[in-house]
Amino acid sequence: MHALEHKITVLPEGRILSTASGTVLLDVLRDAGLGVDAPCGGQGTCGKCTAIVDGVERRTCGCSVDRDMTVVLPQPEKMRILEQGAAPSVESTGTGYAAAFDIGTTTVVCALLDAAGNTVAVQSTANPQAAYGADVVSRIAAAIRGQGSAMTAVIRKAMSELLDACCDATELDPGKIETIGVVGNPCMQQLFLGIPVNNLAAVPFAPAITKAERVPAGEYLPLCPNARLLTVPDIGGFVGADTMGCILASRLWEAEDTVLLVDIGTNGEMVLAHRGRMVACSTAAGPALEGANISCGMRAAAGAIDHVTVDGIHVISGGEAKGICGSGLIDAVAVMLEKGVLNRRGRVLTENHNYELADGVYLTQEDIRQVQLAKGAIAAGIERMAAHLWITLEDIDRCILAGAFGSYLNPDSACRIGLIPEQLRGQITAAGNLALEGAKLLSADETRLTLAQQLTERVEYLELASQPGFQRSFAQNMFFREVRHG
Repeated sequence: MHALEHKITVLPEGRILSTASGTVLLDVLRDAGLGVDAPCGGQGTCGKCTAIVDGVERRTCGCSVDRDMTVVLPQPEKMRILEQGAAPSVESTGTGYAAAFDIGTTTVVCALLDAAGNTVAVQSTANPQAAYGADVVSRIAAAIRGQGSAMTAVIRKAMSELLDACCDATELDPGKIETIGVVGNPCMQQLFLGIPVNNLAAVPFAPAITKAERVPAGEYLPLCPNARLLTVPDIGGFVGADTMGCILASRLWEAEDTVLLVDIGTNGEMVLAHRGRMVACSTAAGPALEGANISCGMRAAAGAIDHVTVDGIHVISGGEAKGICGSGLIDAVAVMLEKGVLNRRGRVLTENHNYELADGVYLTQEDIRQVQLAKGAIAAGIERMAAHLWITLEDIDRCILAGAFGSYLNPDSACRIGLIPEQLRGQITAAGNLALEGAKLLSADETRLTLAQQLTERVEYLELASQPGFQRSFAQNMFFREVRHG
């Protein structure tokens, strides 16, 4: 006997979907490529995968289709996406057009380069895999549950659309693109390539991509049947091609001083260079620093509080605050410490243990705990890398912050809460989207793919969980420094 079919009218897209009775609405929307953001991966814990179902706001993960229904999806705000970084000029050795992609957990950026290596078009979008979870752990779990092929399909579709838009903007035939460089963390890279991610779900988290390769791009991006796809090897299980892109763009291997490179997102990848050696690690920073898993958290879009001072707040695009994004979150915690409403253990010292930032926008005790977990993991990772190289934090000469979060972050706030070592205050520079700049370098000059392989083999990878002293360091770094008063 066939299950009863129901029709779902999806607005404002105007699409009509059919599904069997009892199907979870979030799954129906995801299968149709209409997934709403689901930071927890549809596990029912974040409360953010909402839509208007027959006039009532519902969580789509908890809504079972039991009738014909009309669903109005929320219209996502245009995100503030970082599309460039500080890097050496790109010199091309090719004769045709090239493309470069940075597949981030939260965003995807595509750049089109002409034969001289000049960037002639850039397009970006939110990563549609957000419907399967805000962080890589959620997406790995979703892939193991059988949703890997769906995530592969949506990321390839999004990348094709970005590349098509770049070609439209320059009136270029996509068939003339000769080289495509792609970087991303191991999970994003494997999902794009259609490689199972089971290796990232259990110890020893061995990397699946260990060799630099050139393969026909048509299988992955049919829009470019004549292009070569360059794949960059992973440094470790959770330190991937995006980190190598950052190393290439910053020329970190040539540094004569001691340099810390930090790319903080839903995952925190870090590299410490000292006297010709490079050591790398990854910490599970979690999605809190991207605004997810925070009560009033949101992406860096219109209406988000992106900066907080003791005198007030700044809202992206002005107007009333709708929520708070990662850079605002770090500022807010620093201000709470300065005001004495947050103690060193992370307890919120208000009557209801909440801290109000604007009408309807506040931080809860649990939000502070999420920040402590993230900053504790990152700070402990930095300490373990320094210990591995037999140096102290005081020996680090400068810090490069890569990625969107690092570019909008107030370095003083990051040091105040202990996300970045206090010893580096005044020595921090934001370098923008270094991962994309590295992908551009690869696309414009394929010989750099050989260099990427050589550098991958040089980097010493630390699996933090197995490092002596990591758990103790992590626990200690969850505390804040003593609160200053007056």
